[in-house]
Amino acid sequence: MPKDFINLSGGDPDVEAPSWVIEAAIKSIKKGGPGTHYSHVTSIPYEFQNSVVKYYSTIGPKYETKDVLPTAGGSAALYIALASTLKKGDEALLWNPVYAGHPWILDEMGIKMNLAPLNPETNYHPDLETLENYITPKTKAIILCNPANPTGTVFTKNELKAIGDHAIDKDLAIISDEIYLHYVYPPHKFTAPSSLPGLKERTINVMSFSKTYSMTGWRLGYSIIPETYMKKAQAVARMIAARPATFTLEAGSAALNGNFKYIEERRNEYQKRRDYFIPAINQMEGLSTHLFEGAFYAWINAKSVELKSNDFINRLKEKENVELSPGGMFGDDTYIRVPLTQPVSVLKDVIERMKKFMNTL
Repeated sequence: MPKDFINLSGGDPDVEAPSWVIEAAIKSIKKGGPGTHYSHVTSIPYEFQNSVVKYYSTIGPKYETKDVLPTAGGSAALYIALASTLKKGDEALLWNPVYAGHPWILDEMGIKMNLAPLNPETNYHPDLETLENYITPKTKAIILCNPANPTGTVFTKNELKAIGDHAIDKDLAIISDEIYLHYVYPPHKFTAPSSLPGLKERTINVMSFSKTYSMTGWRLGYSIIPETYMKKAQAVARMIAARPATFTLEAGSAALNGNFKYIEERRNEYQKRRDYFIPAINQMEGLSTHLFEGAFYAWINAKSVELKSNDFINRLKEKENVELSPGGMFGDDTYIRVPLTQPVSVLKDVIERMKKFMNTL
């Protein structure tokens, strides 16, 4: 009997958005009027911006509504941030392994990436001693993914301060991709770079509802943008038609103004999955991984297999009907990424199939 297909190739949560968020969207659509027409002629965007300001003040500094730019998903927010701070011929500092979405945009923009390493020996934390080696006169921005995809690195306050010192010294923008900020596991803690001295006015925060509230298909996100970059950001947003559907803004406000019990339950569930899956991988001959600090991805070292990551995942899919992500997308072709977006019962099945596959190599 054929095995059921298990797709762990993307970071798409296995649950729906909170009930009150869904109800807010349906209510807005059924009511009609402002929620189903152009948002810019209603008060709905302002209400959303106000909700963002109130929410973010519990995480980082206090902003004003004029600093919030709603977008059709986190990817649009990211593109706007990059296009507002960088132009063709500029360079940007990132860390490798790197979130695949960053190079895709930067390559298209003609931006050179200077990739500083995140090494397994330091649990994928940056080497602050060598950081200056990756900053040149052409470097105009530092791009952080915190917590990091795919390594799960949660940058410490001291690390962010050191990175921020470079930004201040060299007058660099900081793009802070924070979409996993609620999925940080004890004893680690999230620190917003914009909360550190001298960084608020040079930091663009990129945010999304996709992971926090399991709203990947809703396409709702936002950027929090300092005055320095806002005029350019608004121009880019108009050019790429990045405005979200009006009723999703009402749903977003409901999400941000609701209680955090949903988020706490999801964080506890992802931690439970992590605490099962990581030891199970480390007990498998030929594979190893680390206990990630944030987000929900296992970053698996498959060097000993001597297959490129695409070959590994294609063979695994062919033999065991399980699809994972190739590490080559994230900067290392000897690694595999596994989003823990299925319950432990399914992850146990994945482990058994991976064991069977490994025994054929």
